[in-house]
Amino acid sequence: MQHQHGDDIGVFLAVCAAGSFVSASKRLALSASAVAKAVFRLEARLDVSLFTRTTRRLSLTPEGVVYRDVCLDARREIERVETMLSDVRQQPAGHLRISLPPLLGTHVVAPALYGLCRRWQGLTLDISTSVATLDLVADNIDLAVRIGNLPDVAGLASRPLGTQRVALCASRSYAEARGVPGNIEGLSHHDVIAQSSNGRPRPWQFWQLDGALIDWRPKARLLLDGSPLILSAIKAGQGVGLLPLWLVRDDIASGELVVVLEDHVAGHLPVHAIWPMSSVMLPRLRVTIDALVDITRRRLGDGTLA
Repeated sequence: MQHQHGDDIGVFLAVCAAGSFVSASKRLALSASAVAKAVFRLEARLDVSLFTRTTRRLSLTPEGVVYRDVCLDARREIERVETMLSDVRQQPAGHLRISLPPLLGTHVVAPALYGLCRRWQGLTLDISTSVATLDLVADNIDLAVRIGNLPDVAGLASRPLGTQRVALCASRSYAEARGVPGNIEGLSHHDVIAQSSNGRPRPWQFWQLDGALIDWRPKARLLLDGSPLILSAIKAGQGVGLLPLWLVRDDIASGELVVVLEDHVAGHLPVHAIWPMSSVMLPRLRVTIDALVDITRRRLGDGTLA
């Protein structure tokens, strides 16, 4: 088999270390002739003599010393990089750009990810929030979490993280003063807090008794931008509003908020982790996805109020 230049350099360094072709050949399990030919090829390519040969000893020429030192430095650097790359494959390290939905990302997902940086000192996270549909490759995003049905995009891998269920809520004080609606039609007699969508109330979805799914557009006294505002208004006794269940689960458990029309409310949405498909999943991506699964499973739960 014909030797490549990289093999010839390895043979040359072995001769330098062993002090002779014969000793080097024993270390390399090659014939002395093969070792000599490798050195000759190297000298021919470089057009210099690397060794001074006498009948008794083999010594490096000044050019040979320079070349040996350069080759040793290069080999040490290659070994350092190979070790680093091997460690990266084994332990989570490196940079990861992550895009999260604003509310779920800020309150649930990101706090779970902070712990990864404490655990893995070589890992750095660049986290941003957005609801936009992403071109992960073009936007240079390594991992995203999105709420809602996934777009049919080639080249993406995904993992379900659970379901973001929603709950129609009112404060205990509002329910005691005004009562709670017993059916969908009864909502028209209540103060409604809705989320703004292009200046109009975003529809609520309900299951009717006959199993049909309907969109119900609330006639809202308060039109608010986002769940934090809606929650503050509900707690202030301003009316009935729709919120992610994970956001209000503790307030429901404490009795501060009451649930309205639980069996009728629809509009629960799947949550997924998505990332560019690759033949190899690096440890930094794997441990981050595992952390997402763990926290969302605990916080989103099975959708019950317990």
